[in-house]
Amino acid sequence: MIRYTLRSLFSLWFAAFVGSIAVFALVNVLGGDIVTVLLGREAAPVDVEFMREELGLDRPLVMQYLDWLRGALTGDLGTSYGMGYDIFDEIVRRIEPTLMITVGALLISVPLSLALGTYSAINAKKVRGGFVDVVTQVGIAIPTFWAGLLFVLLFAVRLGWLPTGGYVPLAEDPVGSLRTITLPVLALSLGVTAVFTRYVRTAMIDVMNEDFIRSAMARGRSRRGAALVHGVRNASIPLVTVAALQFGQLLAGAVVVENVFVLPGIGRLIVTATLGREVVVVQSLALVIMLFILILNFLVDIAYGFLDPRIRDKADANA
Repeated sequence: MIRYTLRSLFSLWFAAFVGSIAVFALVNVLGGDIVTVLLGREAAPVDVEFMREELGLDRPLVMQYLDWLRGALTGDLGTSYGMGYDIFDEIVRRIEPTLMITVGALLISVPLSLALGTYSAINAKKVRGGFVDVVTQVGIAIPTFWAGLLFVLLFAVRLGWLPTGGYVPLAEDPVGSLRTITLPVLALSLGVTAVFTRYVRTAMIDVMNEDFIRSAMARGRSRRGAALVHGVRNASIPLVTVAALQFGQLLAGAVVVENVFVLPGIGRLIVTATLGREVVVVQSLALVIMLFILILNFLVDIAYGFLDPRIRDKADANA
């Protein structure tokens, strides 16, 4: 297990390094000229050159990348060119609502999809199993922003149960904070739950045809009992992988949800920074999001090794 963990940790660092190069290169190629944004197109060439020198944009891209990477490793992501805020402090200030809605969506989606997917697999040849399949197809088809608007119209405007938007910090008012994130979490988890349910259903149908399930049924367990006792753990293995992959989709969905519900999170910061051509802010945000996903994938690899020792043993044997 130690060798397997070290291999996964090396893959994490290598992927983070390669990803940082890709993020820096793409953002700088596509980001446009922040100096033109700040000074305007009518600015004198001498003023443009002076500002480029002040911001360090006149140096080779390799030097800019190394300085940015060195700062990122020490927690210094630089300063916003246009607004003047410290990028690291701004990310820390805005990370709470983003984590609240993404983690909340996972906490709802994973157990709910396990229950629905298992139920659908057990009743695969019955009408009620087909009904779950239809519901999941509808959930996949509904865009996140549309789901958010529908939830606002129903639960906030018509029923008046929840606020239409805004955010209350958790430390300031826990109950108020949960009220403000309820609709965003529901909107974000709708499509993810549908996707997870489809994966669990497929995995459970495959598991139900395994010999150990038939052996459990031969020893007197019902089909449902064998599925719940022996099948759910095996079916949860692909769900763990899919959940890690979908975390990136959740962060992408958070960009939409935060703008629909006016949440001051990372998603809104990305939008405002992109519109303002804040290259250093966008690339720092992209790096932070990439690291979140890579660390989650690392944890999933470790969890995978515990859930399925065959994967761990195979990786150790190939080392």
